Amino acid sequence: MTGLMKYLLPLSLIGCSGSSEEAETVDLPVTTAGGAMETATTDLGYTIELSRVRIAVSQIQFTIEGELHEKPGGALPHPGHYAGGEVTGELPGDFVLEWNGAAQDDLGTATLITGDYRGANFLFRAAAAADGLDAADPMIGHAFHLTGTVSKDGITNDLDILIDTELDTAIVGAVFDDVIGSSTDQRLDIRFFPVDPYEAETAFDGVDFATLPLVGNTVEVRPGTPEHNIIRRTVTTHDHYGVNPE
Repeated sequence: MTGLMKYLLPLSLIGCSGSSEEAETVDLPVTTAGGAMETATTDLGYTIELSRVRIAVSQIQFTIEGELHEKPGGALPHPGHYAGGEVTGELPGDFVLEWNGAAQDDLGTATLITGDYRGANFLFRAAAAADGLDAADPMIGHAFHLTGTVSKDGITNDLDILIDTELDTAIVGAVFDDVIGSSTDQRLDIRFFPVDPYEAETAFDGVDFATLPLVGNTVEVRPGTPEHNIIRRTVTTHDHYGVNPE
C-alpha cells in the first residue's frame, strides 16, 4: 500500500468510542498562508527569493496522535513532526496550493472531529486544465511550479522551476499542532517553508545554479536534470510544510 492510501479512512469509520454520529465535528475553512515567503540562502551561497509557488495536491487530511518522525542515522526525531497519526479530519478533492504574497481564496471547508491535532497529510499530483489553469500554463502536467530570483556574487537572474513527482508521492506528518473543539472558529492556513524552520536547511541546498544554462535572463530547472532531482527530494519532505491555525 503506497502514498496516502493506507491513511484514507472515511470520517464515518473514524472514532474509537462509537460511530461517526456520536463523534463531535467542526467545519473549518482551509487556505494557503499570505505574506512574503522567507528568503533562502543555500549551502552553496545562493540567495533564493520566491515570488510564487504553486503545488498540485489532493486529499488534504488532518491527524491526531502518531509518532515523531525519525531522522536518518539514528539522530533525534524531528520536533513537531508526527507520522502515522489517525486521520480525523479531511478536505477531499483536488487543489492547486498557491503562495504569492497575497491572501488567497479558501480552498474549501474541512470537517474535523474534535481533538488534539498533530499532523497533516496530502498527496502530490500533476496539475491539469481541469484545475482552472490556462491551456498555456507551464504548470500543466507538473506537480510544482516555483518562480522568483536567484542571486550570487552580485548577479541576479530570474528563476523558473518545474517539478514532477512519482505516483503516490505524499507528505505525511506536516506540523499541525492545535486543539480543535466544538467552538473552534479558525482558518487553517497551509504553509510552505523555503527554509526548514527547525534545521535551517533550504529547499535548494546542493544545487549549483550557475552551472545551469540561461534562457534569456532566466535560470530554468526542468524534469530530467540532476538539479530537478535534488530539489524534488527536498520539496517532497514534510520538513517544508505546516498548517497554522489563524
